[in-house]
Amino acid sequence: MIEPKIVLGNLKLQYPSRAPTEEDKDFSESGMAVDLCGTSDAPAVRIQPGEFTIILGPSGCGKSSLLRMIAGLVKPTHGQVLKDGRPVTAPGNDRGMVFQSYTSFPWLTVEENVLFGLTLHGRKNRDSAEQREKVKEIVALVELSDSLHKYPRELSGGMKQRVAIARALINQPDILLMDEPFGALDPHIRFKMQNLMLEVERTLKTTIVFVTHDAREAVFLGDIIYISTLRPCFLKYRIEHPFNKAEMPRDTACERFANDFLRFQREVEDRMQYLIEHGDVPRVIAEEDRSMFKRSMLGMFEELASETGQI
Repeated sequence: MIEPKIVLGNLKLQYPSRAPTEEDKDFSESGMAVDLCGTSDAPAVRIQPGEFTIILGPSGCGKSSLLRMIAGLVKPTHGQVLKDGRPVTAPGNDRGMVFQSYTSFPWLTVEENVLFGLTLHGRKNRDSAEQREKVKEIVALVELSDSLHKYPRELSGGMKQRVAIARALINQPDILLMDEPFGALDPHIRFKMQNLMLEVERTLKTTIVFVTHDAREAVFLGDIIYISTLRPCFLKYRIEHPFNKAEMPRDTACERFANDFLRFQREVEDRMQYLIEHGDVPRVIAEEDRSMFKRSMLGMFEELASETGQI
């Protein structure tokens, strides 16, 4: 049995809050950002090696706080994050993180910004020929080779995020954490960046945890999609993607089996909308909350016909 890469066990995160008022029904829950326990000790969340896991939910639901606990940037109030069976107690170069905001240093070139990722984690010989060659490889992967010596002011928003991804990857993390990294980009640039992430996943086989509020993005990228309730974050739904990337590239599945792909997207959107409209939904995990989308018979016949060369 494969051991999970990440285990989120009974996690809670409560921030310091304001003084209680008469309107507060339960002050003990005030300031609660994450509560994966729910009302009945929900099972631990297990993320497998090489899995592209999506945490989907509306803005302000606490999903970014959950990601920060995985990164070791915030300590849980209750429970623990396990990475390869060991508790996460601080940030580490085994976990790279990409934020929504641009984080490049304006006085450094693309190459120097990526090299700075090594400095952050105490790597010596940052300017060695070996390290610079490594930077060139990573920069090529994110398709910025022609911009290696440019400064951030010369880059578009999408290019700046490519720099952030390259800097996160330069330390060869086995987990990449992404906090709505494409949220500020124009739609056509966002789509290009999503395809880039699929290429990074194929090339590096990295475990990725990706936070978003966009159901379409979740369906295009993810292997497993968790959908959060309103704040505090409780991962009510877990949905397994019907199209396995190892069997068929995601862009191919999207084009060839568009009807099933759109049906799956609608199901994910409907479930998220239900949680938005029903803030008082019971915070328990029912059997039907852990599911795999069932493809249509027509879609499966089309796939079988394409594999046998009949269409």
